[in-house]
Amino acid sequence: MKINRLVLFVTALSITTINTTAIAQQEVQVPHLDLEMSSAEYAPYLAKAKKAGGEDEPSIAEALRLGLRLASWIAYENARRPSGSQIRLTSSGTRGGIPIDTPSQYSPAIVQTRLDGVMAEMPVEMRDILNTRLAYPEKLPVSDENFILLGRKLDRVYQTAARWKTLKPYMSYYIRYKAADVRGYYNLKKHGWTAERLYGYASLDADTKANLKTWLVLICLNANNSESSCGTAFETAARTNRLGNFYNSYYAAAEANWNNFFNIPASGARRDIVWNNSNPMLATMPFNRPSTTRIESYIRDNVEAEWSWKGWGLKLNFGNFPSGPRVEFQTGVVPHVNGIGGNQIVMDENQPVEEYESQWTIRHEFGHVLGFPDCYHEFYDQTVGAFINYQLDITDLMCSRAGDMNERLFNEMKRVYFKP
Repeated sequence: MKINRLVLFVTALSITTINTTAIAQQEVQVPHLDLEMSSAEYAPYLAKAKKAGGEDEPSIAEALRLGLRLASWIAYENARRPSGSQIRLTSSGTRGGIPIDTPSQYSPAIVQTRLDGVMAEMPVEMRDILNTRLAYPEKLPVSDENFILLGRKLDRVYQTAARWKTLKPYMSYYIRYKAADVRGYYNLKKHGWTAERLYGYASLDADTKANLKTWLVLICLNANNSESSCGTAFETAARTNRLGNFYNSYYAAAEANWNNFFNIPASGARRDIVWNNSNPMLATMPFNRPSTTRIESYIRDNVEAEWSWKGWGLKLNFGNFPSGPRVEFQTGVVPHVNGIGGNQIVMDENQPVEEYESQWTIRHEFGHVLGFPDCYHEFYDQTVGAFINYQLDITDLMCSRAGDMNERLFNEMKRVYFKP
């Protein structure tokens, strides 16, 4: 989720190999968006983009129009239904994550292709309602199951268009974020490539050589080098059989870049967590009591249920703490925390706390209070002419809405907070 007043994503993650000082001095508040935001969560960003003006690409404008028409239709339909049978496009089962091996790419051309595919799949009765200003029918033209299935597909195209519209003004910054692309390090480690193995590069097949070039150039980028200089350095090293040296020159920077997506930085570590040998299976921390018992239960039930691991648990002690963490609800905001290790969680008052999205969000945002950064990445790739994003681990709560508490999070918590 968004970290409040995030000037630059790479700066917030303290990726020391990437020089962002000159950029940060411009005090530009670059949007850093969760990769699986709901359509409602895009609304504040779209309102801001609309206010700024500018003309949308035809595919973006059409996807946004159809998505809003779908949302209006669903609202009309749900107003006539009891709560137990309402149309919902999101649930815990609809989140599959965006694996690093199959990243998401989007551009106006990609949006157009996806939009054409979804609209072609729809029965003509549903398509006609979306494409016109006709009154909504008293009965859906398809079964609830098919309406939800097709609605989800269109809604995802709408979200992609909304993301493009939101991030396009900041493209120059997202171009620079490619320097933090972790896929070179990830793939070299995943496939067991070492400096020693690379000395046999000349005998490898063409596909393997192409992959290695991509991955090695990326770890060179992680060390704050330009793409052109990395490409030239790679070609020289390959020609002189010195790719092992190339690997050794940049691997440490790439590993540090990877770790910055996962580790609690010293600047984000809390001082109010008690966890020691007197009770090694329990950590406690203060939390400001909200105004109602309903919200207190919402916070406790979600945080304590999520932040537990194999018998270990985190307990919140509610009370009044001037410098302790708290939750505030504001109308129409994007949920966020005021910094890594911050004390202010801001949630959207319009989102019912009973909904899955709200429950996942408070669990994830609390991870930022504990000092964890987001472990997903997004950048604009000029080579392919598209934004690219992925989650480093879709099973991890801090990376994906499909993720949960896991051993990695527990071990990092223990490293930072357990005091024997």
